[in-house]
Amino acid sequence: MDKTLELLSDIRDYLRITAASSLRSIAAQVIDIYEKAVVFSRLDGNTSQPKLQDITKTPQATISRWVSDFTEAGIVAPPGDAYKNHRALFTLKELGIDIGTLKKRSKTTEPTMAVEAS
Repeated sequence: MDKTLELLSDIRDYLRITAASSLRSIAAQVIDIYEKAVVFSRLDGNTSQPKLQDITKTPQATISRWVSDFTEAGIVAPPGDAYKNHRALFTLKELGIDIGTLKKRSKTTEPTMAVEAS
């Protein structure tokens, strides 16, 4: 590797470490449950939200909302020329998130309406 590429690689690594460090508290607030961490970890820029729904069994509308939150927090890049879907900019480890310590979200059901007999 020539000196220029080595220097650019060092600069990129430094910026990545600095950015991940500064985003840890925000990331911890956004990725606060196990299912969000699973979805975040699958954002590779190639996997679509409907495919994520199939993989994670999480409703696509929920995934869409979470991905929007991740993007707003600066931990996910939106689709662009290089990637057709959202892409996580960091790993969970880089963000200081241990997926094993996160709680799973509670499965709530829609309240049913009682029908009165006439």
